[in-house]
Amino acid sequence: MEEHSSQSTAPISNIEHLSDDDAIQAILDLHKPSKNPVIRWLWTTLGIIFVVFAAIGTVIPGWPTTSWLVAAGFCFGRSSRKMFQWLLTNRLFGNALLEYYKAGRALPLHSKIVIIGIISFVSACSIYVVTKLGDPGFGQTTIAIVAVIGIWFVGWKVPTVQLQPQPN
Repeated sequence: MEEHSSQSTAPISNIEHLSDDDAIQAILDLHKPSKNPVIRWLWTTLGIIFVVFAAIGTVIPGWPTTSWLVAAGFCFGRSSRKMFQWLLTNRLFGNALLEYYKAGRALPLHSKIVIIGIISFVSACSIYVVTKLGDPGFGQTTIAIVAVIGIWFVGWKVPTVQLQPQPN
């Protein structure tokens, strides 16, 4: 029992060498759900929305799946250990999310491009709407700053995983 607990608290960078069960336990141990039931409910609701978006990504080509799973995992990690474990062990999604964590929390380049595109598009639309509503510039500036920070974080701080070519 003692040996298992030392593995389950392994740093996230070392989980690529663990079995799937030990890796899942290590990932779960890194996330502590909120004690506030309202906050847990909000995180769970948001996580479910992201899971639905990930499901759409399994059907629609070009729609990211792993990116939405990462967001759902983040939400479930703050709301429900049970939901996070379900996500990590899910037949449809579990492997993609587990590989994300085993790769050192990295995203493939195409996912990063889509995420940056979504940030840019939503921010541009928001700036347009805020401008039309008559904001003197404070809203637009805030939106632009947050967008630049988001783009910088996804583009330069989140590692890029190199996808292995699939055998024919």
